[in-house]
Amino acid sequence: MNIVLKRMSEGDFKNYFENKIERYSNVLSENVHEVSSEEPLLQSRKLLNNLLPEGLKTSNHYLFNISEDDKLIGFVWIKVDKEKKSAFLYEIIIFEKYRGKGYGTWVMKNIEDWLAREGVLYFKLHVFGSNEGARKLYEELGFEIAGINMMKTINNM
Repeated sequence: MNIVLKRMSEGDFKNYFENKIERYSNVLSENVHEVSSEEPLLQSRKLLNNLLPEGLKTSNHYLFNISEDDKLIGFVWIKVDKEKKSAFLYEIIIFEKYRGKGYGTWVMKNIEDWLAREGVLYFKLHVFGSNEGARKLYEELGFEIAGINMMKTINNM
């Protein structure tokens, strides 16, 4: 494997962000069980703009392209809080045709090594319960459950 993590350029970020809005909208539609007056695309755009108010220049946020032999195969987005010695993985996405080949594991281990060199002690993330592939990867990498959100539908409208 000849995998490289490279910080995004402004052009890369613009493409990533527009794609992320659509992908996040789909995730919200499938996993957030609340009634909202906003359509998922608008809600997604607002949430992401709040997380990255200065785009690629938002402090403490690191966005990388994942490439193999100059082919883009995915993205990683991490926020580092040096004061709390913690980092939060907002996203790792490996494009569909590259999944199941060890790329996610390689990226996560390399990110973890980088975070350790930065003095980070805690690496956190959120994964939806329905995302079994990601949950399996994170458990294999040593992530532990820190809390569980639960839900029950009370009325089928």
